[in-house]
Amino acid sequence: MSVPDNNHTGYGTQNKKKSRGGQTGFFRWFGRNRRIQVIFFLLIISVPVFMIVYGIVVPTKNYKPAVSAGVESSNETAGGSVSLTGEQLEAVRKIIALENERAYEQMRLDLAGKDSVYFILNIPDSAIILEIKGVPVRVNKILQMEVSNRFSLISHENLLPWISQPFTLERDYSTIPKSPIVIKQAPKDTIEAAKTSSKPLPPDSTAVFYTLYFDRNFELEIEQINPLEKGNVEKVKEYLQSKKKESYRSVIETFKNPSLANQPLRIKLVLSDTDAKAIYRAIPAESHLILKL
Repeated sequence: MSVPDNNHTGYGTQNKKKSRGGQTGFFRWFGRNRRIQVIFFLLIISVPVFMIVYGIVVPTKNYKPAVSAGVESSNETAGGSVSLTGEQLEAVRKIIALENERAYEQMRLDLAGKDSVYFILNIPDSAIILEIKGVPVRVNKILQMEVSNRFSLISHENLLPWISQPFTLERDYSTIPKSPIVIKQAPKDTIEAAKTSSKPLPPDSTAVFYTLYFDRNFELEIEQINPLEKGNVEKVKEYLQSKKKESYRSVIETFKNPSLANQPLRIKLVLSDTDAKAIYRAIPAESHLILKL
């Protein structure tokens, strides 16, 4: 008959008690030391803050929007900080406003010589304007607007060359068709043809959400302010899900490469469904956009 080793068992029990006692002692020590607690929580908070600053703020601060080959941007930076008086700051603001206005009017003059429709996004006046040969044909009021914070972080010297040329539409993604499709059955005779309505059938989704992708990494998102109607939400869900994945990919790419030069700059507009739909169907392929900040 085997005899249990009481000494060995007691030794293992003592080790377990010491281990539990050590853990309890650590938590008691941590709970009594207010300074250690503050340092611990500061470390926890500082890690995500560092990631945000390193991954988003720093690269955006040094971001230079892509400019076409025909435009030269100023890459000179001041060797040190300069303190300006209130009057000097006001003079600088006036110079910036005049330079932006000059670039805006020059773009309008250039596009006025063409036959195609172009549109203007006027941020100060909260309006989208459709023009042909310099003549406004439709002015749409912007009801709500979200401008990416990256615009405010980019220096005027880097931003001015970027907005001094019209943006060219490359593609779009929308919940509504570009042109309504007329679906009708061929009539048997002229009497039936006269009774048949030639009015276009309503699109399968009346909710207006779309994104316009321009060259030089500029994106314009437009959506209706009207609430969604029942039965017209499937395409909107698909659209919003796609935009969410697109945003995730952009954030991941930013963290992978903080100095990435092709980070998109976005502006989101909210319009009435009538205005949003009219703009989308009025602008032709490869249309031009003038951005006035």
